[in-house]
Amino acid sequence: MSELYRRMQTFIGDEEQLIVRMAGQMSLWEECVLLFPGEEIIKEMDAALAAREEKEFYGTVHRLKGNLANFGFDSAATKAMAVLQALKVQDWDTAKERYGQLKEEYLQIIERIGDAE
Repeated sequence: MSELYRRMQTFIGDEEQLIVRMAGQMSLWEECVLLFPGEEIIKEMDAALAAREEKEFYGTVHRLKGNLANFGFDSAATKAMAVLQALKVQDWDTAKERYGQLKEEYLQIIERIGDAE
């Protein structure tokens, strides 16, 4: 496995499922992970949250969740799903709390990605 993959292993859930999803082409996984949005997506989500722009916030978290889930970052994807679920029932306080957890983990992920570049 690549250096990037080794760095990211603590964040990856079911490795076998990820390899199957990527059809064994982990170089493709690496290319895609290197294209993950950096801190700009955090800034987008923070701004939407501060302005209580629920549609914008939901859409950005949803987009991030898709990236995380598709590329094996199961824990962070679950945190993103928890934010989305809170928004669906219009529980803004819970969404903000869960977003804090998601943000913390995603910042760690992008820091490790940056270290590997």
